[in-house]
Amino acid sequence: MTTVSMEPVGVLVERGGNATDPPLNSLEDTAATFTIGTILSIMCLIGVSGNIYTLVVMCHSMRSAASMYIYIINLALADLLYLLTIPFVVCTHFLKGWYFGDAGCRILISMDFLTMHASIFTLTIMSTERYFAVLKPLDTVKRSKSYRKAIALLVWVASLILTLPMIVRIQLMAVGTKPMCQSTLSPLSYKIYISFLFCTSIVAPGLIIGYLYIQLARTYWISQTETFKQTKKLPNQKGCASL
Repeated sequence: MTTVSMEPVGVLVERGGNATDPPLNSLEDTAATFTIGTILSIMCLIGVSGNIYTLVVMCHSMRSAASMYIYIINLALADLLYLLTIPFVVCTHFLKGWYFGDAGCRILISMDFLTMHASIFTLTIMSTERYFAVLKPLDTVKRSKSYRKAIALLVWVASLILTLPMIVRIQLMAVGTKPMCQSTLSPLSYKIYISFLFCTSIVAPGLIIGYLYIQLARTYWISQTETFKQTKKLPNQKGCASL
């Protein structure tokens, strides 16, 4: 079965030597743990504050601005949920163990998959909207807030469905002396699941976004070329002025 160890690297290193030897590089491990924990804590505070501010501003602006802000709210919400899992990681580093039980194990790992898909799906939809805003601007303007709210909700539903196997089939187990978040899927099923997630979160969105931006660049190039041709056909303004 596939396992995810919740024990810090420093603890594993110390157990690698003889029982009678002093802990190897204990000072370096402590310094590394403190540094990583401090950096993650600062990132969490700044990120949470920034995303909460973004949510407040966007929600207020939505009353009088374009409904595209709904997608920005979606991105900020996904980032905020992901950042809220950082305290779990920081506490694990400092306490050198996992003390959040089976529920915490499920929340930490599943939230990673959930927010990842929500973010990339939202970015893909925003790229699609931008593409149609250039090609069919009137159709884009006609789309209501209700339509975009439904799309945003669909993003979270699809992300949750893709994350469900990880929520259901992972649990906290004691392997030796170490608590581990352990998947109960078979190795083959786990590889298939992770490969499928890789396709849905990286490959497919990347191909879609890449194609859309290539088409936008092509449209812009054709537009500029046509404009240049039309400009060359115009009579010389200086010649007309002299006549």
